[in-house]
Amino acid sequence: MIVSTVRLPSVDSTNTWALNWLRSATEEELGRELPTMVVADQQTAGRGRHGKSWFAAEDGLACTLIAKASPELLSIAVGVALAETIEMVAGPTTVHLKWPNDVWMNGGKVAGILIERHGDASTDGEPVFAIGIGCNLGKHPEMDQIAGGVPPTSILNATGRLISKDQLLDTLGPHLLEVIGEVDEQPKDVVQRFENRNVLRGQTVRCMIGGQAIEGICEGLHGDGSLILRTASGLQFCSSGEVQQVRTRPLG
Repeated sequence: MIVSTVRLPSVDSTNTWALNWLRSATEEELGRELPTMVVADQQTAGRGRHGKSWFAAEDGLACTLIAKASPELLSIAVGVALAETIEMVAGPTTVHLKWPNDVWMNGGKVAGILIERHGDASTDGEPVFAIGIGCNLGKHPEMDQIAGGVPPTSILNATGRLISKDQLLDTLGPHLLEVIGEVDEQPKDVVQRFENRNVLRGQTVRCMIGGQAIEGICEGLHGDGSLILRTASGLQFCSSGEVQQVRTRPLG
């Protein structure tokens, strides 16, 4: 269960706050305080993967779970937990996942995930992570703020239901810990639950593999959480980085 919750009236980034706290925390504090959920009433400079910004509306959820976890399939587990939480709280609805870290509803991005590892493992050898989540609840950013990205959406736009931050958090915190724990005992099940929501499956995608841009048809997820691409030269496996869906142009 979540041991403690930190509510911040305003912060640049909940992940940045969490990592700064981890750098100063003692082993005794880690043992006593983790898992901790950090929640911001207002986030002024949210961060996404590869230096991108997360433009959260004022009524959006910005939070970071600080917890010990195995790095294996962690991003897969967090995506599954967030998607299932939205379905539980705002359902009946269907939530999809775009590998590796985006949550979609009705073809638009409703939430994003940023997982950062704390530099030093704890004394028991288990690493500590800052698991950041941004989710649009009632409003969403304007299109001109997200150049080149998929259209943004919110839970309200997708379902007609206005869900509060606390409503989502009450389910999200415990379910995150539950699914992260399931990875050790049921890794295939967690991967399959992501696969059931995988918007890239069957689509032509482009990603960086070995420093080269590779295009292929997404065949789904490998058991280790990497993306399987069927290319002209055979199967390739994408384990990190951004993946872009390639829009095919009609002939003529």
